[in-house]
Amino acid sequence: MKALFRYINVVLQALLGKELDAKIKHYFLTGAYKSVVMQGSIALLTFFTALFIARVTGDTGFGVYTTVFTWISIISVGATLGLDDLVLKQLPIYHNKKQGTKIKGILSWANGLGLVVGVFSALCLLLLAELSDIEMLHQYVDYFYWAVWVIPLFVLMHINQAALRGLHLFGWGQFAEKFVQPFSFFIILMLFYATQNYKLTDEHAIIARTFSFLITAIVALWLLFKFTTAYREEKASYDSHHWWGSCRYFALTSLLYIVNTRIDILFLSWYQVSEAEIGYYNAAVKLSDMALIPFAVLYTVTAPMFSTLYANNRMEELQNFFTKTTRLACLVISAILLCLVLGGEWFLMLFGENFREGYPILLILCITKFVHVFVGPVNYLLMMVNLEREATWILLLSVLFTIVLHLILIPSYGIEGAGYATLIGLLLFEFLVSWLAYKKAGIVPTVLGRFFIRKNKSSK
Repeated sequence: MKALFRYINVVLQALLGKELDAKIKHYFLTGAYKSVVMQGSIALLTFFTALFIARVTGDTGFGVYTTVFTWISIISVGATLGLDDLVLKQLPIYHNKKQGTKIKGILSWANGLGLVVGVFSALCLLLLAELSDIEMLHQYVDYFYWAVWVIPLFVLMHINQAALRGLHLFGWGQFAEKFVQPFSFFIILMLFYATQNYKLTDEHAIIARTFSFLITAIVALWLLFKFTTAYREEKASYDSHHWWGSCRYFALTSLLYIVNTRIDILFLSWYQVSEAEIGYYNAAVKLSDMALIPFAVLYTVTAPMFSTLYANNRMEELQNFFTKTTRLACLVISAILLCLVLGGEWFLMLFGENFREGYPILLILCITKFVHVFVGPVNYLLMMVNLEREATWILLLSVLFTIVLHLILIPSYGIEGAGYATLIGLLLFEFLVSWLAYKKAGIVPTVLGRFFIRKNKSSK
């Protein structure tokens, strides 16, 4: 096993190339090893949990569960206000400059603000579902009485996990979200299943997920206290004007991004597409998301380094780091996507015989994922190099364009129309953020970045 690990390490070192500094390569690979083991194993558990819910509750029950938590996901990300991205950007800088007072200040400020906004958002969604005439909310009001409390718990979890990653504690910075939440959800789900005479409803699944987030938020907060004891005696220093200046763009960017990736489910519900078909669509989404595990590892590990290299004006190293890590992730993800394309129908049938109807959607989503990883984590790069405002406007344009496409394509093509709208909207977004990264930061995105730079240098 040790020999295999050494061989893999040698191959990865070679793929990253000689251009990268040895310390940067060690930083990336150390963080990536921890992240890929955790995220890979937990992604499998998450996938099998979703598969279990689909098999036991049926395609309609799985569609209800999907729709409810699509609303919760969008509101939760909005309620986070970009505070998680803010601490992820600022903490590496404060840590590098040994500014303990600002570390304590930003942590207390982010957690306090996040909790207040999270609770307020939960109450607003519950009142809207109970009192409004919005059918796609009101019909799920009984589920929302449980599900809305995920929102403040999600906010606290994300802020504190991002804080740990910002302090370069990558393993612990993913432990609560990537380990505690999926395992606690699975265990609580099994307890419901055993105590309900081996039956499970969509409501049981929603209650189980809510309790899993309660456990996760507590663990994330405890970990933050554990690893920030050195700053406890510090007098907190606040730079709230500067923090809010960045935060508002992070908030809008995060909200627009989650809307852009989840708006398809909401429009399918709005157009009264059957809950069974929504279930087929979500099963395809779950499968295609499995391919993005290496990409999640990529942006989790690279974002703090983007911020550090940019703050120290090491732009050539930043370009090398972006290109090499993007190439590595794209290579791995392309292999996974090929497996999904070839065996997609069989994988979908694991959810149930009827779920094979989602195969055309799976093909569209696989193309979408490939485009995303081919370009690389440009959006995260822009947020770490003080271009969050420009990135926000591009994302807003992309979301509006995608919404128009959903309005045009879903009535005619149903769930396939939603898939095509998502793909075309992503193409516009990736093109614009790549252009912005090159024009404003001098970074050439995509896996071809270094190729173009070498070509330009040789021509000179």
